Amino acid sequence: MNKSIAGKAACALLFIIVSYPMIVSSTESVSIKDTKSIDTIINAYYRVISGPKGFKYDPEADRFLHAKSAIITRFNEHDEFQRHTLLDEQKPLEQPYSEGFYESEIHRIVERYGSLAHVWSTYEMRKTPDSNAYMRGINSISLYFRNDRWWIASWSTQYEGDEKIPEKYLP
Repeated sequence: MNKSIAGKAACALLFIIVSYPMIVSSTESVSIKDTKSIDTIINAYYRVISGPKGFKYDPEADRFLHAKSAIITRFNEHDEFQRHTLLDEQKPLEQPYSEGFYESEIHRIVERYGSLAHVWSTYEMRKTPDSNAYMRGINSISLYFRNDRWWIASWSTQYEGDEKIPEKYLP
């Protein structure tokens, strides 16, 4: 009887060990390596949201990059204020994209102290990777390092409107 329990426990442990990489990396689009540095997590932050017409956004991949209680703050192109959770941010993205959407970083300023970091990330929005930008803005991204990886704690975005993006945030 003890051999049977030990055998089942060994099988369960083997299953956990083999499955762990799939659990940690719940999607092909991001993995634990994408959270090991500030550069890799910011690159993944843009990659998970961008895709061609028909693209199916992967909310699990995006959640993998964010802390559980991450908060999003937005001033849209009409200067309307929005503040919500990542889950609320993801709701409009549930359907396959009706047209291509590529959010591409064009400039980054990183400030770091210990396990805290702040990134000013200027971006452009395009319908294809090579098309002209139809909108620009700045993301203000707060991160922290915990459990051997970086987490996005929160981000705020300000679309460019009448007030143009300052030169220090441009390439």
